[in-house]
Amino acid sequence: MTTTTTMASAGLIFQGLRDLDIVKIGNRVSNAFEALEENVTGVRILSNDRACISSLNHDVTVAVFEDHMVDGLPRPAPLVVELTINSPHQPNEDCPHQDTVLAHALKSLHWTLSADQVKWVTPGAILSSADFVMATTQPEPTEQTVEPTMSVSRTPSGVVERRYTLPNVDETNDQLQDTLTQKAVLSIESGKHGSLYAAFLSDIESISHADPDEEIREKTAALRLSAWMVSFTVMIFALPVGAALLVFNILKGENLRLSSQAAALTGTFITLDAHGATAQTMALLHGLIG
Repeated sequence: MTTTTTMASAGLIFQGLRDLDIVKIGNRVSNAFEALEENVTGVRILSNDRACISSLNHDVTVAVFEDHMVDGLPRPAPLVVELTINSPHQPNEDCPHQDTVLAHALKSLHWTLSADQVKWVTPGAILSSADFVMATTQPEPTEQTVEPTMSVSRTPSGVVERRYTLPNVDETNDQLQDTLTQKAVLSIESGKHGSLYAAFLSDIESISHADPDEEIREKTAALRLSAWMVSFTVMIFALPVGAALLVFNILKGENLRLSSQAAALTGTFITLDAHGATAQTMALLHGLIG
């Protein structure tokens, strides 16, 4: 049995030496994986200038080079942060492509490090900082003026009345969505950095049709465990509220924000009750509300 391994590389180019923290760089790449809903299986700091970030489908190696020759530049670059992605296993259909992972990782690193140039996976493709920002920014919607329709009628007394009717909200929304989709496709096909646009726009359809209920549950096991712990803590001090949180966690999924808000409100009312100020607070709220 043979395993086919595919690799691609990209990186940030600096025209001057800088003090870079490989740990922070590795964490940034790991956050890019998490943003793509890729489960990170390990972040290894191999040396002061080398790190490896692994997920279930991809492995990204980060290396920092000084006086490194880059394809497309006439002379060696003073400092280069190179990202090499390797897919040792056959990725499933739902996992992001290598270009998508590299594009999001580079965007995350460029946001904090502000590189002078960016090397993309295409051989000899060197982008300036401004070009990279433009290539990784989705097209902004243009303002569209919705023209109302006019109808003319005459009253029994002979007065001419003009009435303006705005288009239906659903029809207007459909027109805007069609226009934005066409502009995005044109940008991908005609732009000189189409592969970068495609890396960021490839999953738009799946995101726009996502079920809102799927976003309630926390993404990581640590956050879900925290939500359960907060719920049990609330149940100790206020049994009805804690029981409601437990039922919500079972039916809808663990949500740390909801559990924290419930804990904060429970603690507030317990404190007010301990100081005998509950009645005064409720009277004050009743007076403010009317």
